This record gives sequence, C-alpha cells and structure tokens, in this order.
Amino acid sequence: MATQPSAPDRAPLASWEPVHPAAAAFAAAPVIPARSASGAAGRSRALADALAEDNRRWGNPVDGELARWLGGADAVVTGQQPGLLGGPLLTLVKAAAAAAEAARRRAAGCDAVAFLWLATADDDLPEMGWGRVAAGEGVAELREPGWTRGGALGGAAPLSGACAAFIEALRPQLPGENARAALDLAAACYAPGTALGEATARFLARLLAGCGVVIVDALTPELARAAAPVTTRVLEGLPACWDALAAAGERMRARGWPLPLRISPHRLPLFRRSGDRREALPTSRGACPTAVLAEHAAHPERFLPNAWLRPLVADAALATAVSFLGGAELAYHLQTEDVRGVAGVGHPEWRLRPHVTIVTAGERRLARQLRLAPEQLLRPSLPSPALPGRVTRRRLERLRATVQTGLGGLAASARAELPALGGDLDATAKKLEAALAWLGGRIEGAATRDAEAAVGRWRRLRAFLRPDGQAQERRLSVLAPLLRLGTAWPRELAAVLDPSDPGMHLLFWNEGGRW
Repeated sequence: MATQPSAPDRAPLASWEPVHPAAAAFAAAPVIPARSASGAAGRSRALADALAEDNRRWGNPVDGELARWLGGADAVVTGQQPGLLGGPLLTLVKAAAAAAEAARRRAAGCDAVAFLWLATADDDLPEMGWGRVAAGEGVAELREPGWTRGGALGGAAPLSGACAAFIEALRPQLPGENARAALDLAAACYAPGTALGEATARFLARLLAGCGVVIVDALTPELARAAAPVTTRVLEGLPACWDALAAAGERMRARGWPLPLRISPHRLPLFRRSGDRREALPTSRGACPTAVLAEHAAHPERFLPNAWLRPLVADAALATAVSFLGGAELAYHLQTEDVRGVAGVGHPEWRLRPHVTIVTAGERRLARQLRLAPEQLLRPSLPSPALPGRVTRRRLERLRATVQTGLGGLAASARAELPALGGDLDATAKKLEAALAWLGGRIEGAATRDAEAAVGRWRRLRAFLRPDGQAQERRLSVLAPLLRLGTAWPRELAAVLDPSDPGMHLLFWNEGGRW
C-alpha cells in the first residue's frame, strides 16, 4: 500500500516536457481576465440526472456533488480522450488536479465540484488505441489492431481481445498484491467487445470513487441539449467567428507562435453523428446552411462539436469556473478566445495543469545505487560518473607512473654505482609492468561486469521515470503506477497534489525524502 509522499521536488517544466510558447507565456503572466460562470442559473437538471446515472453505473456515485453543482457550486473542469488501460497517466494527473482545486476552494469557503470530461466524440483511434507500462528494462506496449483515424468515435469503438491478452501476459511478470488488484480491475473494465469510452469511464470511476470527481461522457445527449443555445449563436454568427479566429491567428503569428489549430472555413465547426461515426459538414460560403440550423434546433443531440467549438460547449453546459489545461490545449483556447464574444460565453479561469513524475521505492533504490540526481534522468545515456571503476583506474595509472619514475631513478643510480644490477633491474621492471597490466585487466573485467549491472539499473530506472526518453505521464498509461502502488493510490495523489504549480512535480511514495 502506498504511503503519503514527502514534499515534492519541483523542476522547471520546459526542461522535462516541451510547452507551447503561447501556453508558457500565459502561465507566466496571464493577460486575459477570467469571466467565469457563477450561480445556479442555466444549469440543466436533466444533465445532472444523466451524469448521476452514468457515474452510478460506472461505480462512482456523485449525486451529492451534482446536487451542489445545481445549487451553484463552482465547476472545476479538465478533460482528456479515453484510452486503453486508463489512457495516458496525465489523465489521472488532470483529474487529481481538478479534485485538489475543488477541495482547496471548499476549504476557503467557496463550494466547488470537479469534473473530468472524457472526449469520447473524438475519432482519432490510433491516438487512443495504445497502452504502455514499464516492464523490466523496457516498456511493454499494447496497440489495438486495425484502428484507423475516423474509423469510429472513440467512445463507441469496440475492444478486440488485444487488451485482455496484454493484461494476462503481464501477470507472470508482476506477482505482487498491488499488481494483481490493478490487473484484475483493468481486465474487468477492458473486456473484449466493450466500447472504449465505457471501459475507460469504468476504470477511472473505480480509481476516483470517493474523490468527488464527476466523470462526463462527451457523447451524453443532454450535454448537447444543455449547450444548444451557445452552439446556435455560433452557427448563426459563423462569418464573425471566422473573422475572430483569423484575427487571433494573426496575433499569434506576429509573436512567432505556431497555430495549434488549423481553421477550415469551408467546414462547419460541428459534425453530424451517424451511428458510431461522425460526418463532416460543409458551410455555405462560410455560413451555416439553413437546413443544418433547423435540424440542430430540433435535434441538438445529433451533432458533435469540433476542436475549437468543444471548449465553448463544455463551458456552457457545465458553467465552468476553472479549467485545467495542458500546454497545447491552453494554446488553442487562446487561439479561439475571440469567438467567445460571438457566442456570448465568457472564459473561465484557465490554468496550466500540474505535471507529475511518480517515483516509487524501487526507483529510489536504483537512483541511490547509481548516485544520480533527478535531472540526470533527462540525459539519453547513463552519466559517466555512474559508471564503476573510474577512480580505481586513475589510481592504477598514478601507481604505474610512480613505479616507472622510481625504477628509472633506481636504474640511473645503479648504472653509476652498481653496474652489475642492470639486468636484475630490467627483469624487475618487466615483472612489475606485467603485474600492473594483470591488475589492470582484473580491474577492467570487474568494471565491465559492474557496468553491465549499472546499465541495467539505468534502463530499469528510465523505463519507469523517463520511458523512451519522454515524460512519464505522457508515455505510460494510468495502469503503470497502479501496478506498484495499488488502486487506492489515485486518491492519495489527489490529496497531495498542488494544483497551483504547473511545474514538474517529483512525487516520492513509500520511502519519502529527496534524492
């Protein structure tokens, strides 16, 4: 069972993970005043009922939280696509940050409820269809076979047997109690034939139960109905939206920032849902066709927002007060800021989310054995001070030089005083050189053996903390730390995470302390 970590080390985020320059600038000095929603007006009871029913089905009862939200509690919102084995670890970090911020606000006397938006309406299946855990000196990877972009909505894509087979293959390698409980939960949620959205929601719901986080399935029809007035205003004012997006794009380009979103005025900012897929819709010379406006007015649940409309839909439906965002997300929120004026939706308080690298007792031991500091994990190869035998080899070289110097002096004095010793001195010099060469060989052999052990430790350390040279929270799945720390650990993460600091947090479990 995991224990509370010590106070975390924090590292500059940019050294651990690239951040879009617009997000970095905003996090350093936000210049746009937040206009967050407040009060209970406009909040949908039908949506609250639908979310309550979904979360009860998944094993995460949040009826009390939704009742408080209907009463006007602040909504602290974050989101991520669904994924295998819980999706990327950053999904759990985001949810923990939202839970921590809601708790902080409640402690300060302002009621708040956390929401995790699962972007099940996305259809980039390859981006969602992977899972990874650290395994020995490497990373074990799972891929859903045959998943292609646009093949299905992420929330509706059925799982093959690949995930179940991957989980079973891990069991012999991970015999501990924590691993067994985590694998049992993953197997129950990611059974063959289950839709990816449902599997991810079940898995995260069991991990977050008790944290007060409301999980939101983006395909829930009541979301579209709750946000329909905002979507209608966007569609009716579409030419003004294109102008606003173009102006924001020019401002970003003027600062040398890449545009995170490609804007296509020939396509509507929403899709029509067609079974388990979504269908792109054309504009009429940059405007919304009258037939689409009429269909949306009658059946808003038939439509799904695109990337730049989705934040407006979420903020309108949930009355978002605070939104925790990744760097790229924050950048495209800034790109679409001006559209909010057309839609009549003020933006909430935007926050660059905390970032986390989880360090367990095993990594602490490996780091101590290698005498490494956390920042040395950013190097692509084992730092040379961690390789064994360097001091011993240097001392051997000094000894060889000392012996050679001493023998040279002895030979010089012997030639002057005892010439008959010349042959004995030459023989002695050869024997000493041979002895030192033999000792050097023994040192090299021992160093090679120990170096192999050190390189193995380095690979195991990097496999979990810096897998494939990337940030742990992006490269590994939610399941990865659960295999070591147990399924109750996410609640501890929510209890200790500082939601106000977007740097890279190095959180140590089980043994505590700094490296």
